[in-house]
Amino acid sequence: MEETQLWQVRDLILDLRDRGEPGFGAEVLLPWLAEHPEVTTELREIGRPDSHRRKVTDDVTFGLYAVSRLAEILIAPHQPVDDDPALQNWTTGEPWWIGPLPSPTAWAEFLPAAGAVEIAEDAFHPFFHEVVSVLPADDPDEPPTLVDQLWPGAFLGAMVLVRAGVTVRAGANHLDPVIATKSCLYWAWWRRHRLARDLSHGWGSNSQWGTDFRRDYLVGDELHYNVDLRLNPQMSRTADVSDLSPEDRRELLRWRHSRTIDLGDDEWPYYDWFVEPRRPAA
Repeated sequence: MEETQLWQVRDLILDLRDRGEPGFGAEVLLPWLAEHPEVTTELREIGRPDSHRRKVTDDVTFGLYAVSRLAEILIAPHQPVDDDPALQNWTTGEPWWIGPLPSPTAWAEFLPAAGAVEIAEDAFHPFFHEVVSVLPADDPDEPPTLVDQLWPGAFLGAMVLVRAGVTVRAGANHLDPVIATKSCLYWAWWRRHRLARDLSHGWGSNSQWGTDFRRDYLVGDELHYNVDLRLNPQMSRTADVSDLSPEDRRELLRWRHSRTIDLGDDEWPYYDWFVEPRRPAA
């Protein structure tokens, strides 16, 4: 994985931003993928289960980040909309994505062409699911259960590309309906309905693409979060840049947002990793 062609996805995104038509979808995405088979070949290789043990170059994680940006654009039509200025790009006052919105069918059309498969999980777990809406349960101790899916999540092999966006029912001791849906979503470039933060924010038009994609893998009965930090322990500096407790840091790593107490939008959970057995979320 020393050489990568994934950077070409950045060019596709910029072309869609500048010249794309509203409602674009299969007619643009599928020919592009057909013309760049090296991209899907590389994604299949990175998605192999044993790739969770393999170091990749910065260029590969930067390329995966471009793929993840395209995915975030394609799931946008399925999100609720909040026009709060605080959710916009703080340097321009505009949304992080200023190009046209794709067709609502674009995401489903893109997945098989890119070699991805939908996440199919009947039980809620933050490894597989992104909380978009919470229905309060009468019992405060009722754990989250799935009610509806707004967009399907996607695996590239064993690697999570995007989690499924879902509505859940949960008791107040597990999820606060406001905090769980409006607190900062880390490792996310753009959402139409909530504050998002990733390490590209605040950088210039070129430098922002030098952002690492977070690699999470389902391997057998284990969930591997942020594997590149395990492979590169010298990068794990969270304890030096965060005053959060280890439990709160793990919450942000697993859920990518706060659950019952807002942990803030200026934390640095990016340098932690974790492995846990596959089981219902606690």
